[in-house]
Amino acid sequence: MATQFNEMTRVQFPGMIHLLKLGYEFIPKHTVESNKDPENNILLPILKEQFLKLNPGATEKEFDDEYKEIKIELTNNDLGKEFFDRIQNKGNSKFRLIDWENWKNNIFQISYEIPCENGDDEFRPDLTIFINGLPLAYIEFKKPNAIRNGQTGMISEFSRMEKRFQNKAFKVFHNITQIIGFTDNMDYSEDYGMHTTGSYYCTSSYSKAFFNSMHEERQDEVSKQVGEVTEEQIVEVLKDANKIAIKDTPEFKTNCDPNTPANSFLTSLFSLDRLKFFLRFGIAYDKKRNDDGIITFQKQIMRYPQYFATKAIEDAINSGVKKGVIWHTQGSGKTALAFYNIEYLKYVFQKKNIIPQFFFIVDRIDLANQAENAFLNRGLKVKRINSKQELNKPFTEDVAVVNIQKINEDTNLVDKSGYESLNKQNVYFIDEAHRSYNNKGSYLPNLYNADKNAIKIALTGTPLINPDHKANEKHKTTREIFGDYLNKYYYDQSIQDGFTLRLMREEVRTEYKKKFKNIVDNLQEQVQKGTLKKKDILAHPAYCSPLLNYILKDFQESKEIYGDRTIGGMIVADSSDQARELYKLFQEKSKDGETKFTASLILSDENDKETRNSEVKNFIDGKTDFLIVYNMLLTGFNAPRLKKLYLGRVIKAHNLLQALTRVNRPYHDFRFGYIVDFANISKEFDKTNKAYFEELNNEYAKSGEDLNNIYGSLFVPVEDIEKNLQNAEIVLAEYNTSNLESFSQQINDIPKKSELIQLAKTLRELKEDYNVARLLSYDELVEKIKAKNIAQLLSIVQDRIRTVNLIEDTSQESGKDILNIAMKNWTFNFEKDGSEELKLVADDYRKAEEKAKHAFNQNWDQKDPDWISLFEEFKRIMQKQHIKEITPEETRENTHKIQQIIIDLRNLNSKNERFANAFNGDKKYVRSFKKVIYDFTGQEPDTVKDHTSIYTVMKTSKESIDDEIAKNSAVLENEPYVKKAILRIIIKQRKDLQKMDVQPGEIKELSDLLTKEYHDEYEGIK
Repeated sequence: MATQFNEMTRVQFPGMIHLLKLGYEFIPKHTVESNKDPENNILLPILKEQFLKLNPGATEKEFDDEYKEIKIELTNNDLGKEFFDRIQNKGNSKFRLIDWENWKNNIFQISYEIPCENGDDEFRPDLTIFINGLPLAYIEFKKPNAIRNGQTGMISEFSRMEKRFQNKAFKVFHNITQIIGFTDNMDYSEDYGMHTTGSYYCTSSYSKAFFNSMHEERQDEVSKQVGEVTEEQIVEVLKDANKIAIKDTPEFKTNCDPNTPANSFLTSLFSLDRLKFFLRFGIAYDKKRNDDGIITFQKQIMRYPQYFATKAIEDAINSGVKKGVIWHTQGSGKTALAFYNIEYLKYVFQKKNIIPQFFFIVDRIDLANQAENAFLNRGLKVKRINSKQELNKPFTEDVAVVNIQKINEDTNLVDKSGYESLNKQNVYFIDEAHRSYNNKGSYLPNLYNADKNAIKIALTGTPLINPDHKANEKHKTTREIFGDYLNKYYYDQSIQDGFTLRLMREEVRTEYKKKFKNIVDNLQEQVQKGTLKKKDILAHPAYCSPLLNYILKDFQESKEIYGDRTIGGMIVADSSDQARELYKLFQEKSKDGETKFTASLILSDENDKETRNSEVKNFIDGKTDFLIVYNMLLTGFNAPRLKKLYLGRVIKAHNLLQALTRVNRPYHDFRFGYIVDFANISKEFDKTNKAYFEELNNEYAKSGEDLNNIYGSLFVPVEDIEKNLQNAEIVLAEYNTSNLESFSQQINDIPKKSELIQLAKTLRELKEDYNVARLLSYDELVEKIKAKNIAQLLSIVQDRIRTVNLIEDTSQESGKDILNIAMKNWTFNFEKDGSEELKLVADDYRKAEEKAKHAFNQNWDQKDPDWISLFEEFKRIMQKQHIKEITPEETRENTHKIQQIIIDLRNLNSKNERFANAFNGDKKYVRSFKKVIYDFTGQEPDTVKDHTSIYTVMKTSKESIDDEIAKNSAVLENEPYVKKAILRIIIKQRKDLQKMDVQPGEIKELSDLLTKEYHDEYEGIK
């Protein structure tokens, strides 16, 4: 009978067993079906029992009334907002449905394949989580390397979820669901946010949701949440699902390991303490106005970096730390992070009988407006400080939003109530802390002196650092002002998680460079006479006119190439005068009918605040094509449709990164944000790169199917098939074919697609031999091949090849884009001087170094000459990188070298694991096999099939040697005796197998090596 090797056996049921280890109870499917309300899947008897328990004195009639209100709420078009408030004890009800203070008073249950039905519409989550009978979460499991409709399992699932969310028949189920998990039991692919493989979570939606990955940062803490599960519990689950046959299969046992990707994800998100946090403090309803002007809710769930930052802030406060920095890259949601913290820290302080008062500090009015709206839209009460006098007055709102310029020397934020029993604590969230909060100016000291006991949490995506290492630098660094980094989330992580896009720098065409140069040259005479300055040249109509013509033509072509007519552009002028001239020319072109594009001029001294705010909003809403700016909107401005930045001047240091990342927000199907570089920012970008790389170094120093015609080979002699089978057995010896899950994991670890293709070829040929053997009635061979599950093994390898192909495709331009570009080149002679992706070398190097360290530590044969050679090269690169001053270009070269080391290490580690499998997992024999081959050939072995004689002798000797030692392990203390016994067994196997090509010297060395390996194992030496 074929092994059951599918989604249920590989992910779904092991995941259910893991949730039992996390403290959930299993509730049989038939019990759920007989107790649920089919309109919403609430388990009524359990909800009623818990309701009466959590609300002493409540009557059954009061429960009936409460439940009627719940059913009405769940039909609202509010994405479950009213129901959510009810379970949070914030709604109109005086009753508790969940005990948040005594979490263990609640009942946590799981079941599987419970249908969510409304008429003919139905979906069945793989697993449903009930809390006190309320179905508040569900999980969808996918088989590893599953391909559906030409997409990976995860991407296909997300497409299916979008259709499910939009189905109004499922509104009640969307309204009651708070958290949804997805996993294919695979590691995350480096796919730049395409979410091809891995584990993700989201909350409910009526349209499109964002799927968040989970990367654990508090492993020791969360691992303690994993308990044990009894045999009876496993049997109960599998019998209920009629899957008892899988209980003792190696695949099922392998997938029940708590450290599989799927189970690790379940622990990180659904362990009971984490579940409590995310349900109570990690969900927000954000008011949004749709295209029809109607207010709707967007339901949001905390991203994992926001969660870990929140816990880091809590840890710091609990340890008495008064200030610190959250370094989260631009676009990672720092205002939302502050919102979540205000809600959570209020709870933390109140448990200590402390009354917290929160201030959100900004340094620009537009950012104050943005923050105020963000907090209001998420349901906070906001006190907007509009004058210095208001600062000295107490407030009862959740948070005060204040511009730091409002704080003067007389500002006193210390509690002045006169009630000593009131224990108050001010908490400042300081936004955009990379900016010049100058310690020598007055604003920052005023803020500090307003309450010297205040807790100060600085938020930045680009901390202010000292790139030139000047001792007398005018501004202190963010770290010097605001304290150590409490939590860090870098640009490369944000790209991988899909929160931000990569950046592509486009050079201006050569013909235009020459034209611009000619214009400047023609005006040089006036410069020399002193009548013009360089900035005047760049603001001259003779310069600005071709500049604008280039931008308008490029923008029009970009809309066609990218296939998206909704994108916007921003022109960053060299000066305010140039900005005005560009806008003037733009208006003239519009008036003369030369362009249909629209633009707004945003300068600090142009128009009033209301007009500027209205112009900016029109751009965000897609009513304007361009914003023309000089200094404004280069930091803190968030408009996802902004995808082209025309950069007319060099911006310095952290401000450069801030400006570039205005185009990095996810939007439609874009995978890049585009920078058109008129100013040649490469030198400044490299300088900034180097500075941030050194800052990161600082941190790490501290923290330590085949086209061949198969019919041509139908009439094959039995001897040939037998020989093919023997060869295949040698190839497959390096893989765990008896455990399909382990085999699948081994396949996932093969870094080279060529190796996968070769393995697929071997399996395909063996499958062909099986068909021939069946046709020609070679019954004995049929049984031998059949026992190896060839069809399933081949399917696993082919699935992995398809996945690798899809992952590779994510880093290439789509076919549509390529066609569009080719057509534009052919029809319009559209040429670019060149383009390159803008990447922070610090991020690339840091990631490569950490991956290399992990790969080195994974290797268990560290006397291997290949390992030693790679390690020495790695040390050499690290010494060069960390000790001497090097350029960004040298850093890129070192990153490339380390990436090659990682590839070589992965090949080496993967080869070691295959060797280990060939020896039934015995690493002693692998090390001995490799050493003797190396000593007698001078080369490391690549596969056992290249040395079949010595491999076969060792493999067959192993069982006898193990039996000999098993009689009395203490015999290992007598090394001479053991050596003779091993030598005798090997010589006998060599003779019996007629492997006389195994040389006496090889046999002697093998006995020596194995004796030492067994002895070291006995002594506990690792």
